[in-house]
Amino acid sequence: MRNFSIVFSTVFKEAVKTKPYLYITIGLVALSVLLFASPAILNMFNKNGSEETYKIVNHTSLELSEQELAGVAGSWQIVNDVKIESLKEEIKEEELNGFFILEEQADMMQLNIYMPKVNNELLLTLESYIEQKKVESIVAAQSIDPAVVQALNAPLQSSVESLYETEPNALLIVYGLITIMFLAISTYGNNVATAIASEKSSRVMEVMITKVAPVPMMYGKILGIGLASLAQLFIFIGALLLWANLGIFDIPEGSFVQTVIETITWGTALYILIFFIIGYFIYATLFAIVGSMVSRPDDLSSATMPIVILLMASLAVEILFVMDYPEGTMTKVTSYIPFTAPMSVLIRIVYNTIAPAEIIVSLLIMILFIALFAAVAAKIYPKGVLKSDSLTFKQLLQFNR
Repeated sequence: MRNFSIVFSTVFKEAVKTKPYLYITIGLVALSVLLFASPAILNMFNKNGSEETYKIVNHTSLELSEQELAGVAGSWQIVNDVKIESLKEEIKEEELNGFFILEEQADMMQLNIYMPKVNNELLLTLESYIEQKKVESIVAAQSIDPAVVQALNAPLQSSVESLYETEPNALLIVYGLITIMFLAISTYGNNVATAIASEKSSRVMEVMITKVAPVPMMYGKILGIGLASLAQLFIFIGALLLWANLGIFDIPEGSFVQTVIETITWGTALYILIFFIIGYFIYATLFAIVGSMVSRPDDLSSATMPIVILLMASLAVEILFVMDYPEGTMTKVTSYIPFTAPMSVLIRIVYNTIAPAEIIVSLLIMILFIALFAAVAAKIYPKGVLKSDSLTFKQLLQFNR
């Protein structure tokens, strides 16, 4: 036990003292600040930005109003006779954001658009305004009761409702969470393999193996690097919760940041930490075995490719089948497969589509799998680190017979 604690503490201290670790930790804290400050930053840029200016050439009998057009977007000027080439020059000199020519052809209206970059939202609003003015002109000419026209043109009110007990913006949060989990597991799992391969190639392993048994050494490295990665994740989530509870940032109602605050509660944060730890252990053990198989760190990229493919396949399953259908059959199945369960269960927790009993069962399956895999790794790992040359899984299994 003492040898294990020495390896564990040494690996942890070496991991947290590196410059990349420090830079990433500072970057995560800065990212949390930027996330909460983003609404104010965007608002500042919107206020400082120059007002968009448009002109509309009216060749019809419609009575357009510059004040009403200002409600569409920016500042408007209605002109009757002007050369198109001069308006184009104004756009090139950035004095004008665009201009429109409204013409009347028999019973139809034609709107010609001249913009360097088409703004579909602006066009829809402008077209709706012109159609409204056309209806008003016909009503006045035909002496139709305006109340009847208003009733006929009453718009249909629609709103997007969430299928699950969560905010619609929670989908973005789920994307962020599984992306962070994927990057963290792959990065720190690869660090475990690199540390083992480096020591093996430098012959340090042969010296260490006389003082520390291979299995405690393996788990000392896994837990040491795992605690270092967990500390970074805890700092990031802790920073988010800190800014949310201090109330020093002005968060607009209905913004993405507000959804983050409402979704990532203390309970959700605890689940994130638990499933990150379990997911890390599942893949870190695989990375440790691969690290013991290669003779040089340069061979790791090809040796770890099957693990990376498995991790990417798990991520692809989450994106294609789980995120959009958190109550589907595929989602329920992947919640009990150890390689996909950490992400699947976390998604279902955010969407509130999983019962506490299902969480417990999934956790038990993953813990049992880790225990089983750890027993296999305990037999395979010592064979790999004691061999100076590269090995295959077939050779390791032969050694184990």
